[in-house]
Amino acid sequence: MLIELCVNMAAASMVMLVGVTLIQRSMHWTQSMQKQTNLQRELSLLAADWRADFANAQRVDFQSGNRVILSMPGKDIVYESKDNQVQRRCELKEPQAAKPSAPENYVLGVDYLATFESPYLIVRATNPAGETVSTRLRVLGKPSDQRYRILEDLP
Repeated sequence: MLIELCVNMAAASMVMLVGVTLIQRSMHWTQSMQKQTNLQRELSLLAADWRADFANAQRVDFQSGNRVILSMPGKDIVYESKDNQVQRRCELKEPQAAKPSAPENYVLGVDYLATFESPYLIVRATNPAGETVSTRLRVLGKPSDQRYRILEDLP
């Protein structure tokens, strides 16, 4: 009877260990998929806004790899890449007659970096050493060109 009890406890412990391991792996997978879904949503919103602003701009000034100013009648749209996010800010040319608007932030994630290379907005995945692993998003300013998303491209 004691031997049967020990065998049953050992078997139950093994079943619980396997169950806990499966639950932990499924939770990790779920979190990973949630991050990818959030990133894909942010990239889609960023791509749509970039193309719309670029198409409406009268003048585009690529000041650096981290900053672009799109000039439109009555306002400038400023895109800045900093700290794993892209910020879109509207600066009105007549600030006294306008209500201030809050900037929009597109959070990319820890391992992603956005750069502006005329006429593209490029989001790249990087490794911890800062090297480019792949191009996640490439957006041309023209709305008629649908070749804007390149997933897992080589550097």
